Amino acid sequence: MSRSRFGALASLMALSLVLSGCATATSAQIEAETRASLPSTWQEAARLPDVVTSQDAVLKELFYRVQVGPDLALAQSRLREAEARLMVARAGLLPSLSLGGSQTRTEIDGGKASLEKVGSATLAIPLDVFGAGRARAGASKARLQAARLDVQRVASATRTNLAQLYIAYRAAQAQVAVTQANLASAEDSLSLAKARQAAGLETGLGVAQATSNRDAIAARLPSFLQAQTSARLGLEALIGDRPGSLVGLLQPIAPIPQLDSRQAVVAPQIWLDTRPDLVAAQQRLRAAGLDARAALRDRLPNLSITALGLETDLGQGVSIPSNRVTGNVAMTLFDFGRLRGLAKAAGAQAETEALLYQQSVLQAMADLETQASAVRQGERSAQAQAANVASAADQARLARVRYTSGLSGFLDVLTAERAAYEAQSAEVSAQAEAARAQFAFALALGL
Repeated sequence: MSRSRFGALASLMALSLVLSGCATATSAQIEAETRASLPSTWQEAARLPDVVTSQDAVLKELFYRVQVGPDLALAQSRLREAEARLMVARAGLLPSLSLGGSQTRTEIDGGKASLEKVGSATLAIPLDVFGAGRARAGASKARLQAARLDVQRVASATRTNLAQLYIAYRAAQAQVAVTQANLASAEDSLSLAKARQAAGLETGLGVAQATSNRDAIAARLPSFLQAQTSARLGLEALIGDRPGSLVGLLQPIAPIPQLDSRQAVVAPQIWLDTRPDLVAAQQRLRAAGLDARAALRDRLPNLSITALGLETDLGQGVSIPSNRVTGNVAMTLFDFGRLRGLAKAAGAQAETEALLYQQSVLQAMADLETQASAVRQGERSAQAQAANVASAADQARLARVRYTSGLSGFLDVLTAERAAYEAQSAEVSAQAEAARAQFAFALALGL
């Protein structure tokens, strides 16, 4: 090889080595920039209220039952695929041994036939001088870690979905209880109006108003019963049970579960290193960078050592052994741009993963602050609704006393009782929203 060609080849190898580190350097730079963009502390999470937690045995039982769902099964399948790919990548760095044999029979016209038997053993040792194989093994390892984290994240999301359905069921159950209690109260008011009409103390208008009030309350009961049934069917589908299998477990009335996740609030830097989906995105970014490095280094020479041992049996007790050790150097000089195209594709994939990682972190930050704010506002709303329930109950009691004393009309009683019912129903809705926000906030934390 002439000096000019050797110099050009050396320059190409040096340039490829420099470029091969760019993807990894860019990945590290993206990670550093993303980490620097995190706030020093969480704004909304620092102002979370005190939450009275409730230990719900039924919810724990449902968490135990929801072991495998479609999303979790898919994540586990991807985990097994990543494990197999890592095995293949690591095997490519190790020597390979192959055995072979052949038998040849030669017949010559008018002569004797000869039989030749050949046995061979070949040992091939790859020399990963430029690190393309190690880069691919590192990328496979990073993807395996990402797949494991994806399984954790899917499991957390599945538990959160189950909790949301369970909250919806308990909220509908509470709405049914509130509606039935107020329906009984409306029946009492209707009976009172009829009795006073029979005694000449009330006109037919009071009876009509009481009937309308009772019917209005009764009309809301079917929707709550349907919501309860829908939530139960959703739970049964999520855990993979037949419809109706959870009726006995869910039938006893229980309060809406509360979750206090304030103790799990961590600093933003720690959160970035512990939330499974963000760490998985970080691992995929690193894997893409290593793939880009490997694609660039594929354009460099490929070195290997091959040892070949032969044993030729010529028959009649005559055998000829032979051994050979060969050093192989292969380099593609012209392939119509195939390797260059693969390197560009790998580099573009690394850029895509970098953008996805940055986007994932920004969205996760916004999600956590949003959910923390929702927890705070939900608790305030629940407390305000509880105070409203107490005030409305007092007004309803006072309105009935004034009515029986002849100081006010029957419409005032019905209006106060309807307001008390609406306040109780709104309190249940506020408690459910607060509970949903608590579980969503826990998921945003990465629990």
